[in-house]
Amino acid sequence: MEYLINLKKAVKILRKNRDKKILVCTHIDTDGINSRIILENVLERLNIEAEFLFLRQIDYGTIDTIPFDNDLIIFADLGSGQIDLINEKLKETSKKPKIIILDHHIVSNEKIPENIINVNPHNDGIDGGKEICGAGVCYLFAKICDPRFTDLAKYAVLGAVGDVQSLEGNLIGLNRDVILRDAVKSGDISVSPDLQFYGKHTRPLFTSIKYFTDVRTDLTDNDSRIINFINNVNRKHGTDIIPKDYLCDLTFDQKKIMGSEFLHKCSRYIPPDWRIHLPKVIFGESYELTNEEFKSNLKNLEEFSTCINGCSRYDEYEVPLEVLKGDRDKNYSKMLKMLKKHKRNLAGSMNFLRNDVEIVQKENFQYFKVDKNAIKGNIVGIVAGMSYSLEKVDWKKPIFAVSEMDDGYKVSARCPKLLSFAEDINLATAINYASKKVGGSGGGHKFACGAYIPEIGDFVKYLEEKL
Repeated sequence: MEYLINLKKAVKILRKNRDKKILVCTHIDTDGINSRIILENVLERLNIEAEFLFLRQIDYGTIDTIPFDNDLIIFADLGSGQIDLINEKLKETSKKPKIIILDHHIVSNEKIPENIINVNPHNDGIDGGKEICGAGVCYLFAKICDPRFTDLAKYAVLGAVGDVQSLEGNLIGLNRDVILRDAVKSGDISVSPDLQFYGKHTRPLFTSIKYFTDVRTDLTDNDSRIINFINNVNRKHGTDIIPKDYLCDLTFDQKKIMGSEFLHKCSRYIPPDWRIHLPKVIFGESYELTNEEFKSNLKNLEEFSTCINGCSRYDEYEVPLEVLKGDRDKNYSKMLKMLKKHKRNLAGSMNFLRNDVEIVQKENFQYFKVDKNAIKGNIVGIVAGMSYSLEKVDWKKPIFAVSEMDDGYKVSARCPKLLSFAEDINLATAINYASKKVGGSGGGHKFACGAYIPEIGDFVKYLEEKL
C-alpha cells in the first residue's frame, strides 16, 4: 500500500541515488527532529550515507545556507510552502539535484516542477493539519522502504502530538489508523482515556487546572479556589483526590468525576452554542511511552515534546536528538537543565507581559508588540498562548504577538482550542494573507501559526480584512 501519492516514486529515487551525494534537511521542532531520527534510522539500515542539516525555516535569508551541490536533497517537515523558492535556487545552480519533499504543510503552488517529488497528504485530500504530521510522512516513507520498520512509528506519534494534532482529544486519520496502530502493536506506545490537562506526570493537579486556558473560569490562576473546588468534588462524590496529586496518580473513575465537574464549571462561563464543543477540550486520550519511567518528563508524549522544544528553541538540536536515540545520561541531564531555563524565560516573559505590555483590542482579535529581545522571538508564540491566563487578555478572541527582530518582525498567532472549534477560526489563512500583503510570508495551523514580515505597515489592517 502506498498511503500517499509519490511515496513509491520517492523511495525509488532514493535507491537510485544511494551511492551518490545526499543531503537531508529537517525542521527544528518536535515534528522536525522526529522526522530527522526516522530518516537517520532508515538510511543507516539501508546502508546509505547522507549529510544532515537542521533548518529553522526556508526563506530568502536561509536558502543560500543550503548546499545545493548534492545529487539528492530531502526536505522533511518543511519545503511544501517554499517550492517556488527552492525551484528558483535550482535554476541558479550548475548542479541540478533531485529534490524529495516529505511534508504535511499546505502546498504553495499547484504546479510542481518535474525535478521535485512532493509527498504531501494535501495532494491526496488528506488534512495535514490534523491527520498526519511531517514525521508521519517520513514514517510512511520508511514503511515503503521496508515494512518491518514499524519500530519507528513511536517517533511519528511523538511528532504528531508535538504538532498538536490530537487537537480534539485524540489522533485521527493516518495518525491513528496506521501510525498509532503500528506503535501500539510494536509495544512502544500505550493509549488511555484521560483528561486534557497538561502535566500529567510532571505537575500537581491543582497546577494543571490553574493553567488551563481553553476556558477562563474563576479557577484560572487562583490556587485557593482550585483547592476548594477539588475539596468540594471530594465531599460530593466521596472521593479522596489530593490537590497535590499528579493526574497520573488518579484512577479512571476519579478522572471521570473530576472531568465531569470541571466541564460543568466551564459550561457556566461560555456562550450556550459553544457547549457542544466543550467535551473535546476536557476529555480525550493520553499517549505514553511504555519504556519510560512513571512521572518522568519523557513518559507522556506532550511533556516529552515540551522537553524537545525547550532545547530546540535555543538552537540546541543535537541534545533532544541524542535523547531520542536513548541517551539518559549526559544529554538528558542537559535537556532537563535547558527545560528549567526555558520555564524561567517563560515566567519572566509572562511577568513582563502582565506589567509592561499593552494589549490592543480590535473588534475580532487583539495584539501586542514588543521590542527586540524584550521577549525572545523563539518563545513569543508560547507566551502568546499562555497570555490567556491574564485578565487583560480577552480569551474569546485570537491574539497576535509581534516581536521585533534584527531584520523585521516575527508574528505569532494563537487562540484557545474551544474558540477555534466554536467559531471555526482559521488563523493560518489570515496570517498568510496579511503577511504577503506587507512583503512577508506566513502560515501554520488554524489555531497556532506564525509569520515573518519586513515591516508592520498595514499588517493589522489586512488582518482585520480576514478576521
